[in-house]
Amino acid sequence: MQRQEKIVTITSQGQLTIPRFMRKRFGIKGSTKAVVRTEGDTIIVTPKSDFWSLAGSIKTSVRLNDRQLRGARRAFEKEWARKL
Repeated sequence: MQRQEKIVTITSQGQLTIPRFMRKRFGIKGSTKAVVRTEGDTIIVTPKSDFWSLAGSIKTSVRLNDRQLRGARRAFEKEWARKL
């Protein structure tokens, strides 16, 4: 695999833009979650595309308080267990 690199700017707020050719190579379209980690003096950014990495990224108008949310979870668990 050929190593590709490009100089980018990191803003004062810590944001950077990933070059188009890299986004295309990794299938990044629109807003994407990523894992950022360090290895020595290197920052590594890994895009995430699995279902579980999407937590918090889906907007909805549904608003539940804690009691309603617990009730919904219990109902789901009960119904799901019935189908097993």
